[in-house]
Amino acid sequence: MPPKTLFGSGFGSGAGRIIRVSVLVVALAAGGIWGTQWLQYRAGHVFENDARISADMIAIASRVDGWVVERLAGQGDRVRAGDVLVRIDGREARFKLAELEARIAEIKAEQGTVAAEVKMIESQTRHRVAAQGYRLEASRVAVQAAEKQVALGGSEHRRIALLAKRRIVSQARLEKTEADLNDAEERLRRARADLLANTALLAEARAAGAEAGVLNSRIEQLRAEQRRIAAQLEQQRLNVKDRNIVSPISGVVDTTFIDAGEYIRPGQRMMLIHDPDKIYISANIRETDLRDLALGAAVKISVDAFPGQRFLGELTKIGDAATSQFALLPNPNPSGNFTKVTQRIPVTIRIDQVDGLLRPGMMVEIDIVIQGTKREPRS
Repeated sequence: MPPKTLFGSGFGSGAGRIIRVSVLVVALAAGGIWGTQWLQYRAGHVFENDARISADMIAIASRVDGWVVERLAGQGDRVRAGDVLVRIDGREARFKLAELEARIAEIKAEQGTVAAEVKMIESQTRHRVAAQGYRLEASRVAVQAAEKQVALGGSEHRRIALLAKRRIVSQARLEKTEADLNDAEERLRRARADLLANTALLAEARAAGAEAGVLNSRIEQLRAEQRRIAAQLEQQRLNVKDRNIVSPISGVVDTTFIDAGEYIRPGQRMMLIHDPDKIYISANIRETDLRDLALGAAVKISVDAFPGQRFLGELTKIGDAATSQFALLPNPNPSGNFTKVTQRIPVTIRIDQVDGLLRPGMMVEIDIVIQGTKREPRS
């Protein structure tokens, strides 16, 4: 009885044996060719299945506190930059804004009133000073004229007195010159009194202008208060504006954390948004493959969700530290027992969005083409 083989009970004879041997040779040759090609392909590529689609998630938060009155976007909704996402109760903020605006208007009105009063006082002061200056000058002229009259009257009285003593003129003539002298002296006294009075009135008119200086100081105080209230007004306007939470980008709402009727505090996250057109692939490459990577290398990508499609990307970033360095629970290995584990280096791969199919979190497999150099195949 012939021995049993892979092809049954013996190789048989004749043509059957030749066919079986030929099939075995062809199979071995095909396997060798395929294996050689596979090893060559592996030598020129870096494969990794620890990869996923990522996007920069933007956390939408509030800068003010208050009650949520309306949430206008939910999970999966598409929004545009500037769209209102959440409205917070702003009634109290608007009341405060109206109060500050009224205070600004009041200050401006008071400034106008005081400025008009200053202008009136300055005008009146100029006219009073000018008029009183004319009166003072007239008083000086009157004093000078009166002094001349007194001098002339005194001279005439002395002359007439000598003549009367010699009985050349009558006593009545002497009495008349004496009366004229007294009148001239009286007029001089009145002129001097008027000069003193007009000097005082001029000083008083000039002093009235100091009131305008006091009012100007009041205007400066009002301006300072207006600047202070204006700063509060701008802050309150921002407070009112911040009660309408708008989207900073055009994108998709990934998840929400609040609903209408809840009370939120400053900095509290309300939702996450990402731009679907700005996706990329995050992958962790074995450190033993790091020497074969180069920025700009072409990457072939297959997405688990779309097994029949292939995508192309480009290696844009290679991490500077292994992922183990960012572990929340590092292993210091105090016992001295050590198991060497191949570390992973994070890399980033640029990929273009295709009809909105690619979404953050999808698992992918990447095939990075090695540029320039060859390497020994790894098992």
